Amino acid sequence: MIQNIVAMDMVASPARMIESPALDYQTLAPLLIMFGGACVALLLDAFVRRPARAIVQLVSVFAVLIATMGMLIANWVDGRFAVVANGLLAMDKPTYVAQGALIVFTALCMILFSTRHARRLKTIPESERTEHSEIYVLALFSLFGMMLFAAATNLLMLFVALEVMSLPLYVLSGLALYRRRLSQEASLKYFLLGVLAAAIMLYGIVMLYAATGNFTFAGIAEQSSHTDKPALLVLGVVFVVIGLLFKIGAVPFHSWVPDVYQGAPTPVTAFMAICTKLAAVAALARVLTVAVPLNESQWEVVIVVLAIISMLFGALLTMTQTDVKRLIAYSSITHAGFIMTALVGAHQGLLKVGSLEFSVVSSVLIYLAAYGLATIGAFAIVTVVRRESGEEATAISAWEGIGRQHPWLGAAFALYFLSFAGIPLTAGFIGKFTVFAVPWLAGYSWLVVVALLVSALAAYAYVRMIIVMFFKRPNVTTVVAKPGAAVSIVVVITAILTVLMGILPGPVLGLANSLGGFLM
Repeated sequence: MIQNIVAMDMVASPARMIESPALDYQTLAPLLIMFGGACVALLLDAFVRRPARAIVQLVSVFAVLIATMGMLIANWVDGRFAVVANGLLAMDKPTYVAQGALIVFTALCMILFSTRHARRLKTIPESERTEHSEIYVLALFSLFGMMLFAAATNLLMLFVALEVMSLPLYVLSGLALYRRRLSQEASLKYFLLGVLAAAIMLYGIVMLYAATGNFTFAGIAEQSSHTDKPALLVLGVVFVVIGLLFKIGAVPFHSWVPDVYQGAPTPVTAFMAICTKLAAVAALARVLTVAVPLNESQWEVVIVVLAIISMLFGALLTMTQTDVKRLIAYSSITHAGFIMTALVGAHQGLLKVGSLEFSVVSSVLIYLAAYGLATIGAFAIVTVVRRESGEEATAISAWEGIGRQHPWLGAAFALYFLSFAGIPLTAGFIGKFTVFAVPWLAGYSWLVVVALLVSALAAYAYVRMIIVMFFKRPNVTTVVAKPGAAVSIVVVITAILTVLMGILPGPVLGLANSLGGFLM
């Protein structure tokens, strides 16, 4: 039935399909490699013996990630930018950059998945320990869905990608070794709310098809001016955007964020915190620049209101948190508001300042790159701060004096929080500069002022955390495990890139200038 509907949609808009082959296997190679690699990982998990399963999975996963990244680079060099698979996917420059960033962040999170700090401490009985090697399989399938999500130019493909991305995350959220009830509660909450958001989005897709007779983004934009059902059209857009905002974690669709961040295993939290948000923002930016049939005076008001509410709500609650993971969770809501400020100028395309060009796509990708480095690095350090029982010590009071006892870990954690705050000479500063440049150049200078004031307000929570680490007496009940190779690699890479991006932003800004817009 779905195939028939898609066929009808292609007939309704043949002009957009002429230039694009139905199945360009080389252009689609990154996605095919990722899917094939996930299937192979599933077989390995079934047939490899348990003692060797984790290391075999880790090696196979990195082989898949390297092969996929290599094909992405090869396609970029060859100039393979096209709408493929009968208009379902757009493999353009923004898509390649988003998919490449997803692969890099996933690779860092995969390294964290391999940590076994808790095993070195006095923990639960040996008979109760489990090696969740299936996390690699689930993460690969989720990454495949995210890559589809960032490239989708058809509402049906967008929904399928949403489910492929989300279902593994629901399972991953419940695999914590400690505080299992809290983890399983987080998984159930994420699942129930995620299903509700997906259902709302599906209703929106049905309404848009009823109003325009199209599933493709470009087809919806073309037919919107001729529809005789404008109310259904507007309602459909709203419902689709709600589904995307849920994944971004913007207010008022944020209620899952703090509980899931706290209850999920920390490496999984790191994976969700950046990869899910990056894929959802890329999809939302494509919808708002290609498919949304509403003019700027209609939908920009909604985006502005949601951005301000998200920023203020996240910043105020970040200041009140007593748990590190919940602090980062509410901080992510604030950052979602910052990202949404760039969406205000989506209709104006490229905005120039001298030799620099800013667009929604390039700005949000730079911001998410900076945010992702700090987020993954911060969660990597969270994995080594534990109580004597082996459970993670996420209460802020448990972090007292850690910076004095372990200056390198403390300095790295402080660097990540300074990047969250957007302090100069960090990646966060460059990210905020590019994101705020878009609304400023689009004529929304007052919104930038509001965002800067909120950013200063949120900085209080980050500075407070630094004070706790360096100016408080050490908490005697806290044990900091010696960082293994996995955590050390992640912390070193993210810290170096956070500094380099802050002091040498030229290459990043140059790449952003070359992105251009989305293919239709």
